[in-house]
Amino acid sequence: MSGIIDSHVHCYPQEVIADPQSWAETMGERHWSELHVPGPGHKSIAGWANPEQMLADMDSAGIERAILLGWYWEKQETCDQQNLWHAEWVKAHPDRFTAFAAVQPMAGDTAFEALLRAIDMGLKGIGEMLPPAQGFSHTNPTWLQILQWAQEEGLPLTIHVTEAAGHDYPGKVDTPLEEYQWLARQFPELKIILAHWGGGLPFYELNSTCRKIFKNVYYDTAASPLLYHKKVFRVVADIVGADKILFGSDYPLRLYPKKEKLPGFERFLQEVDTAGLRENEKEKILGGNARKLLGIS
Repeated sequence: MSGIIDSHVHCYPQEVIADPQSWAETMGERHWSELHVPGPGHKSIAGWANPEQMLADMDSAGIERAILLGWYWEKQETCDQQNLWHAEWVKAHPDRFTAFAAVQPMAGDTAFEALLRAIDMGLKGIGEMLPPAQGFSHTNPTWLQILQWAQEEGLPLTIHVTEAAGHDYPGKVDTPLEEYQWLARQFPELKIILAHWGGGLPFYELNSTCRKIFKNVYYDTAASPLLYHKKVFRVVADIVGADKILFGSDYPLRLYPKKEKLPGFERFLQEVDTAGLRENEKEKILGGNARKLLGIS
């Protein structure tokens, strides 16, 4: 098997890790703070890792490359800051990191221009986005401009999807699934990656109309152990095919909070290995699909 690629990770510099709540307050990122530093009565499953720690954990688990995703920030200034972090880390470790760009369409032309600069700095995609949390709709003019441009440039877009049914948690934001169907219909050649198993959307590919619309839609497995039984791998592979599934962990989220105090990759990879997938399917999910989608040699 070729090297493993994790298509959904997040990373922060030490200045954020040292005091995430104060950093978020300074930047005006209340939603991020609610998710990562919940208030009294709620235990956080957020883990923390700077690039050095992430690389050490990747080495330990045998992960060749990680795709650094941006966040669905409320402020374009925070997007700009994260894009600079990503560009720096990719430059320092081009054989280990690929990065996507964060953007806030509510900033209008400023956002689009900042996205162009981020791609010029070497970032290879857009996301992770979440329109409801960022305060814009799919008909936002700047968002439509970004989507059209990404489609023309062949850039992949990762969008967060919250499952319609399941457990509740501080900061949870509903994401109407029909809006992603609309998105796929309006931009049929756009490479869309729906995070967290698409919130259940793979099931709808059993419908012939949806299957046609979702021909360029992929699903990543981020945070899977927190959401679904490992049977989800076999079930979704049977519905949409292994070619459309990307391994993603959501590192440094602690996926097994009752069993681990620190984030890691090994336990989740063991789960994938015992999820009933054939070897050729695991080859695709654990790296082959990401190589093809992102043009990684």
